[in-house]
Amino acid sequence: MGLALGLPLNAQMGVRLDQFYMDHASIIPAAVGNMEMGGLSLFHNKMFSDVPGSPQHSVMNVNMPMASKNTGFGIYYMRERYGFAETHNTYATYAYTIGLGNAADLSLGVSVGALRQSFDPSKAIYVHDNDPIIKALIFSPAVTRADLRASMYAKGDNWFAGASLSRLPKPTFDYSYYNYTAAYDMQSQANFLVGFQAEVGSEMLLKPALHVYAYDWSYYLFQGNVSLWYQDMFWFGAGANNLGQIGANLGFKPQDDMQFSYSYNTPSGASRLALGPSHEFQLNLGFAALGGGVRGDGSGDGSGSGSLDEDQGICVAAVRKEAVIRSLEDLENFGLGYDTSGIQLPDLEKVASAPGFYLVVGLHSSEAKANKQIKDLYEKDVIAYKMYDPKNKSFYVFVKHFGSEKDANKSMYYFEGLVPQVWIREVR
Repeated sequence: MGLALGLPLNAQMGVRLDQFYMDHASIIPAAVGNMEMGGLSLFHNKMFSDVPGSPQHSVMNVNMPMASKNTGFGIYYMRERYGFAETHNTYATYAYTIGLGNAADLSLGVSVGALRQSFDPSKAIYVHDNDPIIKALIFSPAVTRADLRASMYAKGDNWFAGASLSRLPKPTFDYSYYNYTAAYDMQSQANFLVGFQAEVGSEMLLKPALHVYAYDWSYYLFQGNVSLWYQDMFWFGAGANNLGQIGANLGFKPQDDMQFSYSYNTPSGASRLALGPSHEFQLNLGFAALGGGVRGDGSGDGSGSGSLDEDQGICVAAVRKEAVIRSLEDLENFGLGYDTSGIQLPDLEKVASAPGFYLVVGLHSSEAKANKQIKDLYEKDVIAYKMYDPKNKSFYVFVKHFGSEKDANKSMYYFEGLVPQVWIREVR
């Protein structure tokens, strides 16, 4: 038979993350330009777990912001599995950030990448042994196509919003088996993300967020989530979408550069028994947690510090000296080489710091963690102090303060070899 068969496919999904609010750059690549700390995000989910061949997504997103240069870089990889098909999405992102006065920053991003699609014959379900459509796909080699994404992301003190467009060239995939052919264009994808945070008492934050997918501007998926965070360490949330699915999520943040979370999602109504629930796991690791730096550590029971005498190979205890440190200058005058247990760091007033450009080496949700980093750096002969930002209710550890960005940039290269990461934060 000389029949040529054209096959339209409309079940393409693309990235689908229930915990989209955990890493904005995994949805809107330009968000990497608004970040102050780099890190790695990992996601994995299985949708409708009672259905054989139901979609699965595995995502790895690397964020590399360079705050001092108003730029950011990202590497994104996702593997989609659905039925007997598998698609690999790989992108490299560049983002540039523009200040919008004192209120917000806007980042513009472009991502260049490729889509690679292949099929696993062992997972195919045949209608007939000689099903020509199935064979047209599974006996064709993997196909790779170039792709392009554009995105923008704005962030203020307590809100964020972004949009992205993917598959701009609309890659075409062609397959053939004898006289049968299958060809289709990948659907264009648009993503919209918006959210904010509000205080609920002194130690809790409410964080609603909304994500909208659009496929070829004809099919839309609305996802909403509301999370309640306690001390920026634990959170519990609930979500829903316009397909009648509802779910819950919870997470734990043991330290500033590490967080874990899980999401459970299930269809409502009669489809719940037929489709089954969806499960998603998320892990976020800052570069420090990945080995970007060595954390300071005391000796013995932790009440003192010491140094190793390289000539004799023995640990020499540091001399204890009491001091109340209220500024960077106080610690400089105190000098190096003393036992950190004698250093007292009183709580800061919850007011804005002096204007200028700060060389920042740490961002913390609690003052106790900032104090620990100051002492850890002191043990490595790095003088640092802390400041408070009432806008995001966070504590920053800094090593220098300058009146101009030019001077801050000059000094930055010196500290890059002494600390895991350093960036410039402007206070106005």
